[in-house]
Amino acid sequence: MSVAGIPDINAPDNTSRFPDAEIATLAVRGNVFSDWESVWLQHRWHEAFAYFRFTAAERGTPPKDWTLLQFKPGDNCTIWLARQLALVGIITDRQVSYDAERHQVQLVGKSLTHWGYKSSVDVDKNNQGSFDGQTLEAIFKQVMSAYPGSPKVIGMVNPLPFEKCQCNVGELTWDFIERLARPRGATLGSDQFGNYLLIGNHQFPLVAKLEEGVNIKACECRISHDEFFQAIDVRGQGAGSDKSSGSATNEYKCIVAGKAEVYSKIIIPAEQPIEGQAEACDRAYNEAKWIAGTEIVANIVTYGWTYDGKNLWAAGQNVYVDSPMAMLNMVLKVRTVTFEQSDQTGTQTTLELVAPWLLDDSTTLNVSNPTAPTPPVPNPQGTPFA
Repeated sequence: MSVAGIPDINAPDNTSRFPDAEIATLAVRGNVFSDWESVWLQHRWHEAFAYFRFTAAERGTPPKDWTLLQFKPGDNCTIWLARQLALVGIITDRQVSYDAERHQVQLVGKSLTHWGYKSSVDVDKNNQGSFDGQTLEAIFKQVMSAYPGSPKVIGMVNPLPFEKCQCNVGELTWDFIERLARPRGATLGSDQFGNYLLIGNHQFPLVAKLEEGVNIKACECRISHDEFFQAIDVRGQGAGSDKSSGSATNEYKCIVAGKAEVYSKIIIPAEQPIEGQAEACDRAYNEAKWIAGTEIVANIVTYGWTYDGKNLWAAGQNVYVDSPMAMLNMVLKVRTVTFEQSDQTGTQTTLELVAPWLLDDSTTLNVSNPTAPTPPVPNPQGTPFA
């Protein structure tokens, strides 16, 4: 596979510490380096960028290919794990330490989406910040197309247009689109290949099973109701017009039942005009979903970097987890993937797992499982997009 002018890479096996299938290679300007002391790479499906940190160290006289580590901040790069493309990005930091006995270099960087999501909405290229009458998907594609990388839509996104929609001058692209995504129930994210993601309703297949005592190396699982409320109350105002004014547009309110058993309530003011009672209820349902989705968060460490001996783990995948000690016997969705390698840990992958519907996957994957977390019930006044 050729990426950004860099040809296919067969990672050189210049280290005997790890099998060839577990080699991590960093490629910059056609040069490659694989002799790493430690490797750390994290894919974050629900955040603005992926992140990496590589360390190389030698004692005594540096080897001949040490000169390849003259990689510097600002260099575009690709990262390959087990001969598979794992990240397209940029080196942001370089740290060097040495003495007479030891030389060490640490390279830190982010995926390509770092550029677009840290930038402001380019009002000069986007109608001076006016997006009236456009859908969330159209706004997302228009805003993110101004920056390196590509906007990509996962699944189906609520097609209801925004009657009135303005960005604030200087507002970051992430803040602006995430603000619009909340009432539409979508999730903003990124992938390791430089794609900006707008994640709508979808259903991904199961790719693997994680089983206690078989392929789970370690597990930390939190089951918590600490964030729960009994009532999630959204309030907001509409954009007044000649056809609608007064209390008809400025007193929208909708309550969706949360999962707490004791009376408790959170009131959430809408950040922008609400276009009808149904939209207020949609927003209340989405907030209730995001709150309920914190019930289970499991961090599971598994061996190696692949789930089937060939393909890398990936954020967004669905896996079945069978761990009696953690009270897990259900399908969960991968929110973050952390690839690691060192003499201390060996080669391993840590998966952060949450309820699939928290990240807009199907609500039916665990429908017959009484132990799995369930999403809230929509308010009948709303019309949650499905």
